[in-house]
Amino acid sequence: MAETEIFPLLPDFPVARRVLPGVVESIADSGRRFTRLKRAPRLLHQLELRARSTAERTQLEEWYRRFENSWFSFRDPVFAVNAESSSFLERYFSVEFAGEPHYRLVANDAWDLNLELLDRIGAPLFSYPDPAAGHRSVFLEETVGVSLVGAWTSAAEALAHGGSESSNPNTNSTDAFQWTYAGYGFRLWARRDAALGIVDVRLDSLPLATVDLYSAGLVGSQPVFTKLDVPLGLHTLKLQATNTRNAAATGQLILADALEILI
Repeated sequence: MAETEIFPLLPDFPVARRVLPGVVESIADSGRRFTRLKRAPRLLHQLELRARSTAERTQLEEWYRRFENSWFSFRDPVFAVNAESSSFLERYFSVEFAGEPHYRLVANDAWDLNLELLDRIGAPLFSYPDPAAGHRSVFLEETVGVSLVGAWTSAAEALAHGGSESSNPNTNSTDAFQWTYAGYGFRLWARRDAALGIVDVRLDSLPLATVDLYSAGLVGSQPVFTKLDVPLGLHTLKLQATNTRNAAATGQLILADALEILI
Protein backbone atom coordinates (compact mmCIF):
# COMPACT_ATOMS: atom_id res chain seq x y z
CA MET A 1 0.00 0.00 0.00
CA ALA A 2 1.24 3.48 -0.84
CA GLU A 3 0.66 4.78 2.69
CA THR A 4 3.18 2.26 4.04
CA GLU A 5 5.87 3.65 1.72
CA ILE A 6 7.45 6.17 4.10
CA PHE A 7 9.90 8.81 2.84
CA PRO A 8 13.31 7.49 3.95
CA LEU A 9 15.23 10.74 4.58
CA LEU A 10 14.82 12.96 7.62
CA PRO A 11 15.00 16.63 6.64
CA ASP A 12 16.36 19.46 8.74
CA PHE A 13 13.72 20.51 11.26
CA PRO A 14 11.47 22.33 11.65
CA VAL A 15 9.88 21.84 8.24
CA ALA A 16 8.57 25.02 6.59
CA ARG A 17 4.97 24.81 5.39
CA ARG A 18 2.43 26.97 3.65
CA VAL A 19 -1.23 26.42 2.90
CA LEU A 20 -2.57 26.17 -0.64
CA PRO A 21 -6.21 27.24 -0.18
CA GLY A 22 -9.10 25.41 -1.80
CA VAL A 23 -11.30 28.49 -2.20
CA VAL A 24 -12.22 29.71 -5.69
CA GLU A 25 -13.06 33.39 -6.03
CA SER A 26 -14.94 35.13 -8.83
CA ILE A 27 -16.35 38.60 -9.42
CA ALA A 28 -19.74 39.16 -11.01
CA ASP A 29 -20.45 41.94 -13.51
CA SER A 30 -22.01 43.88 -10.64
CA GLY A 31 -18.67 43.84 -8.84
CA ARG A 32 -19.89 41.48 -6.14
CA ARG A 33 -17.27 38.96 -5.04
CA PHE A 34 -18.23 35.30 -4.71
CA THR A 35 -16.23 32.58 -2.99
CA ARG A 36 -16.69 28.83 -3.10
CA LEU A 37 -14.83 26.08 -1.26
CA LYS A 38 -13.87 23.75 -4.11
CA ARG A 39 -11.51 21.39 -2.32
CA ALA A 40 -9.70 20.93 0.97
CA PRO A 41 -6.76 23.28 1.60
CA ARG A 42 -3.45 21.45 1.18
CA LEU A 43 -0.13 21.90 2.93
CA LEU A 44 2.99 22.41 0.88
CA HIS A 45 5.88 20.92 2.89
CA GLN A 46 9.20 22.60 2.02
CA LEU A 47 12.05 20.27 3.00
CA GLU A 48 15.72 21.16 3.31
CA LEU A 49 18.49 18.59 3.73
CA ARG A 50 21.84 20.34 4.14
CA ALA A 51 25.30 18.85 3.68
CA ARG A 52 24.04 15.36 2.85
CA SER A 53 26.12 12.56 1.38
CA THR A 54 26.14 11.46 -2.24
CA ALA A 55 24.42 8.27 -1.11
CA GLU A 56 21.51 10.33 0.27
CA ARG A 57 21.32 12.37 -2.93
CA THR A 58 21.11 9.13 -4.91
CA GLN A 59 18.44 7.82 -2.55
CA LEU A 60 16.36 10.97 -3.11
CA GLU A 61 16.78 10.73 -6.89
CA GLU A 62 15.64 7.11 -6.88
CA TRP A 63 12.66 7.94 -4.64
CA TYR A 64 11.59 10.75 -6.97
CA ARG A 65 11.78 8.54 -10.05
CA ARG A 66 9.80 5.85 -8.26
CA PHE A 67 7.03 8.19 -7.02
CA GLU A 68 7.10 10.89 -9.70
CA ASN A 69 3.51 10.02 -10.67
CA SER A 70 2.31 8.52 -7.40
CA TRP A 71 2.16 9.30 -3.66
CA PHE A 72 3.69 8.11 -0.40
CA SER A 73 3.87 8.92 3.33
CA PHE A 74 5.97 11.58 4.98
CA ARG A 75 6.64 11.29 8.71
CA ASP A 76 7.38 14.45 10.68
CA PRO A 77 8.53 13.34 14.16
CA VAL A 78 8.51 16.91 15.52
CA PHE A 79 5.38 18.23 13.80
CA ALA A 80 4.09 20.02 16.91
CA VAL A 81 4.63 20.45 20.60
CA ASN A 82 1.96 19.36 23.04
CA ALA A 83 1.45 22.44 25.21
CA GLU A 84 0.29 20.39 28.19
CA SER A 85 3.27 18.05 28.36
CA SER A 86 5.90 19.85 26.19
CA SER A 87 6.35 16.60 24.29
CA PHE A 88 6.72 16.33 20.53
CA LEU A 89 3.78 15.07 18.48
CA GLU A 90 4.66 13.18 15.32
CA ARG A 91 2.40 13.39 12.32
CA TYR A 92 2.07 11.47 9.07
CA PHE A 93 1.03 13.05 5.78
CA SER A 94 0.12 11.41 2.48
CA VAL A 95 2.02 13.44 -0.11
CA GLU A 96 3.22 13.70 -3.69
CA PHE A 97 6.17 15.55 -5.18
CA ALA A 98 5.27 19.14 -6.11
CA GLY A 99 8.19 19.16 -8.55
CA GLU A 100 11.62 17.71 -9.11
CA PRO A 101 14.04 18.06 -6.16
CA HIS A 102 17.00 20.46 -6.40
CA TYR A 103 20.57 19.32 -5.74
CA ARG A 104 23.59 21.55 -5.03
CA LEU A 105 27.12 20.34 -4.34
CA VAL A 106 28.53 22.43 -1.44
CA ALA A 107 31.66 20.43 -0.55
CA ASN A 108 33.33 17.13 -1.23
CA ASP A 109 30.60 14.49 -0.85
CA ALA A 110 28.24 17.09 0.67
CA TRP A 111 25.00 18.12 -1.04
CA ASP A 112 22.22 20.58 -0.18
CA LEU A 113 18.93 18.95 -1.16
CA ASN A 114 15.67 20.89 -1.47
CA LEU A 115 12.25 19.51 -2.30
CA GLU A 116 8.55 20.26 -1.89
CA LEU A 117 5.88 17.71 -0.97
CA LEU A 118 2.19 18.42 -1.45
CA ASP A 119 -0.69 16.85 0.50
CA ARG A 120 -2.52 14.24 -1.56
CA ILE A 121 -6.29 14.71 -1.34
CA GLY A 122 -8.27 11.49 -0.88
CA ALA A 123 -5.28 9.32 0.01
CA PRO A 124 -5.38 7.26 3.23
CA LEU A 125 -2.88 8.06 5.98
CA PHE A 126 -0.38 5.68 7.55
CA SER A 127 -1.54 7.05 10.92
CA TYR A 128 -4.37 9.51 11.52
CA PRO A 129 -4.23 12.61 13.74
CA ASP A 130 -6.15 12.42 17.01
CA PRO A 131 -7.34 15.46 19.00
CA ALA A 132 -7.19 13.38 22.19
CA ALA A 133 -3.42 13.09 21.61
CA GLY A 134 -3.07 16.84 21.11
CA HIS A 135 -3.17 17.13 17.33
CA ARG A 136 -4.65 20.35 16.00
CA SER A 137 -8.37 20.66 15.40
CA VAL A 138 -10.92 23.40 14.79
CA PHE A 139 -14.58 23.61 15.75
CA LEU A 140 -17.56 24.29 13.53
CA GLU A 141 -20.46 25.41 15.69
CA GLU A 142 -24.08 24.80 14.77
CA THR A 143 -24.33 28.37 13.49
CA VAL A 144 -22.24 27.48 10.41
CA GLY A 145 -24.21 24.33 9.64
CA VAL A 146 -27.24 24.10 7.36
CA SER A 147 -30.75 22.91 8.20
CA LEU A 148 -31.30 20.73 5.15
CA VAL A 149 -34.77 19.44 5.97
CA GLY A 150 -37.26 20.19 8.72
CA ALA A 151 -37.43 22.61 11.61
CA TRP A 152 -34.14 23.09 13.46
CA THR A 153 -34.41 25.72 16.18
CA SER A 154 -31.25 27.50 17.31
CA ALA A 155 -31.25 28.64 20.93
CA ALA A 156 -28.84 29.59 23.67
CA GLU A 157 -27.75 26.64 25.83
CA ALA A 158 -25.15 27.03 28.57
CA LEU A 159 -24.12 23.37 28.35
CA ALA A 160 -23.64 23.42 24.56
CA HIS A 161 -20.09 23.66 23.24
CA GLY A 162 -20.35 27.17 21.83
CA GLY A 163 -23.17 28.38 24.06
CA SER A 164 -25.94 27.53 21.60
CA GLU A 165 -27.35 24.52 19.76
CA SER A 166 -30.00 23.63 17.20
CA SER A 167 -32.71 21.14 18.13
CA ASN A 168 -35.19 19.13 16.10
CA PRO A 169 -38.34 17.34 17.36
CA ASN A 170 -37.22 14.07 15.71
CA THR A 171 -40.74 13.03 14.74
CA ASN A 172 -39.81 11.59 11.34
CA SER A 173 -36.83 10.06 9.57
CA THR A 174 -36.32 12.77 6.94
CA ASP A 175 -35.27 15.90 8.85
CA ALA A 176 -31.54 16.56 8.50
CA PHE A 177 -28.80 19.01 9.52
CA GLN A 178 -25.46 19.21 7.73
CA TRP A 179 -21.97 20.64 8.06
CA THR A 180 -19.59 20.88 5.09
CA TYR A 181 -15.95 20.83 6.11
CA ALA A 182 -12.45 20.53 4.68
CA GLY A 183 -10.08 18.27 6.58
CA TYR A 184 -9.61 14.76 7.91
CA GLY A 185 -11.56 13.00 10.67
CA PHE A 186 -13.88 14.53 13.23
CA ARG A 187 -15.48 14.36 16.64
CA LEU A 188 -19.19 15.16 16.98
CA TRP A 189 -20.08 17.08 20.15
CA ALA A 190 -23.41 17.31 21.93
CA ARG A 191 -24.87 17.29 25.41
CA ARG A 192 -26.90 14.40 26.80
CA ASP A 193 -30.14 14.44 28.79
CA ALA A 194 -33.13 12.30 29.71
CA ALA A 195 -35.36 14.06 27.18
CA LEU A 196 -33.12 13.50 24.14
CA GLY A 197 -33.49 10.92 21.39
CA ILE A 198 -31.49 8.98 18.80
CA VAL A 199 -29.83 10.48 15.72
CA ASP A 200 -28.18 8.95 12.66
CA VAL A 201 -24.71 10.18 11.64
CA ARG A 202 -23.71 10.10 7.96
CA LEU A 203 -20.43 11.05 6.32
CA ASP A 204 -20.54 11.96 2.62
CA SER A 205 -24.05 10.41 2.48
CA LEU A 206 -22.84 7.06 3.87
CA PRO A 207 -24.29 5.88 7.22
CA LEU A 208 -21.71 5.77 10.01
CA ALA A 209 -23.46 5.30 13.32
CA THR A 210 -26.59 5.73 15.38
CA VAL A 211 -25.98 7.96 18.40
CA ASP A 212 -28.20 7.81 21.48
CA LEU A 213 -28.22 11.20 23.24
CA TYR A 214 -30.08 9.85 26.28
CA SER A 215 -28.56 10.11 29.73
CA ALA A 216 -30.36 9.70 33.05
CA GLY A 217 -28.64 12.87 34.25
CA LEU A 218 -27.74 16.08 32.43
CA VAL A 219 -24.26 15.91 30.84
CA GLY A 220 -22.57 18.93 29.24
CA SER A 221 -21.35 18.94 25.65
CA GLN A 222 -18.73 16.27 24.96
CA PRO A 223 -17.69 14.02 22.04
CA VAL A 224 -20.56 11.62 21.33
CA PHE A 225 -19.06 10.08 18.19
CA THR A 226 -15.52 9.97 16.78
CA LYS A 227 -14.32 9.07 13.29
CA LEU A 228 -10.58 9.61 12.76
CA ASP A 229 -9.70 7.52 9.69
CA VAL A 230 -10.98 9.96 7.08
CA PRO A 231 -8.66 10.98 4.19
CA LEU A 232 -8.08 14.65 3.47
CA GLY A 233 -10.93 16.07 1.44
CA LEU A 234 -14.07 18.15 1.26
CA HIS A 235 -16.65 16.29 3.35
CA THR A 236 -20.25 16.55 4.52
CA LEU A 237 -21.37 15.42 7.96
CA LYS A 238 -25.13 14.92 8.18
CA LEU A 239 -27.32 14.40 11.23
CA GLN A 240 -30.52 12.54 10.29
CA ALA A 241 -33.67 12.23 12.37
CA THR A 242 -34.74 8.68 13.30
CA ASN A 243 -38.06 9.19 15.12
CA THR A 244 -36.71 6.88 17.84
CA ARG A 245 -35.52 7.19 21.42
CA ASN A 246 -34.10 5.15 24.25
CA ALA A 247 -36.76 3.18 26.12
CA ALA A 248 -35.89 5.13 29.27
CA ALA A 249 -36.00 8.56 27.62
CA THR A 250 -38.73 11.06 28.45
CA GLY A 251 -38.47 12.78 25.07
CA GLN A 252 -36.75 12.44 21.71
CA LEU A 253 -35.33 15.80 20.66
CA ILE A 254 -32.08 15.58 18.69
CA LEU A 255 -29.32 18.18 18.68
CA ALA A 256 -26.80 19.79 16.35
CA ASP A 257 -24.14 21.34 18.56
CA ALA A 258 -20.54 21.33 17.26
CA LEU A 259 -18.24 19.47 14.90
CA GLU A 260 -14.54 19.24 15.77
CA ILE A 261 -12.45 18.57 12.67
CA LEU A 262 -8.82 17.49 12.27
CA ILE A 263 -6.67 19.69 10.06
